[in-house]
Amino acid sequence: MVRPKSYFRSIDQRGGFAAPLVFALVCSAISAPLGALLAPYDPLGPRGGALAPEIPAGWFAETGAVAGALLVLFVALVVLLLLLLGIYVGAGICHLLVLLFAGGRHAGFNATFKAYAYSSAASLLSWVPVAGYAASLYGLYLLFTGLRELHGMPPPRALLAVAPLAALQLSSLAALL
Repeated sequence: MVRPKSYFRSIDQRGGFAAPLVFALVCSAISAPLGALLAPYDPLGPRGGALAPEIPAGWFAETGAVAGALLVLFVALVVLLLLLLGIYVGAGICHLLVLLFAGGRHAGFNATFKAYAYSSAASLLSWVPVAGYAASLYGLYLLFTGLRELHGMPPPRALLAVAPLAALQLSSLAALL
């Protein structure tokens, strides 16, 4: 996160998906619950508090420890699968933008996937109320740098590939205000 240009230059464009996928999943698995816990304290966040309705007091005791634990495990697995799907879909959309703006010269989906996955490092700070919005924008910069370095794209083309994602993120932020 500190020297993204040299970091992305050191990455092998080919290689497998395992290491970047695990990295992105760990970053998401850390930031998602922290973001959900701190959402009620974000002055720019959606009004009404947490992302889900409150669980009534004594719910765990009423449902039974085993049933409650199974439900928590089920929800954790569903969230993990959704995170996995989100990483691949996000990288796929990003790669379509690379194909559109790279001018026929690109290093393939592996390079896009790695840029997308490793740019999720910024999500480790995205859960911090208010400051998290700046961290999310820095994640776009990391993605821009990763696409530029891994695909060898000129900066204007890499910027065009990231611009629709930045516009979507900025419009989401504007909707909150």
